[in-house]
Amino acid sequence: MTTSPPGLVGLAQRAAHAARAHHAADPDGFHRRHNSPDDWNRWARRARVTRTIAAALQVPADAVLVTDDPHRSYRTRTGPIPGDLITVTDPLTGRAWRFIPDLTSPGEGWLLLDRCPDCEAEIPATRIATLADLGEYLDGDIWPADEARDEPLHQPGCAFAVPTTTPGDQP
Repeated sequence: MTTSPPGLVGLAQRAAHAARAHHAADPDGFHRRHNSPDDWNRWARRARVTRTIAAALQVPADAVLVTDDPHRSYRTRTGPIPGDLITVTDPLTGRAWRFIPDLTSPGEGWLLLDRCPDCEAEIPATRIATLADLGEYLDGDIWPADEARDEPLHQPGCAFAVPTTTPGDQP
């Protein structure tokens, strides 16, 4: 989903469309964004993430939508908070790309979510820090991120998954 479809050029039109897109993606969070410092901080963090990934992928910021990730959270001193699920919609084609933060990268980076080639589960396919990284992935030159083979992310029996071992499993 993009927050600015083709044809919306004026600030007022883009602002109204952005408000509707954010409301549709997270109605409760959108309405609560001014209620507390924590809610405002989450909203401000989403805005920073939006600007950063938009610059890295060379798309307009209004092509990026950051929402709470229903599958991943971060631990904080005050308890877990939802992670970021980042949707970048190509303004020219309308194709949506989904990312999550790459918490292992030394700088700003994301994991591209894509479908497993065997079981079709959504997995963190590759690390992305620049538009060139996405291009390399699309050309088939890099695959996969280590995280892509984590067995719990896949459907049972997936040949692409690597079984996890526990210390008691070793002979």
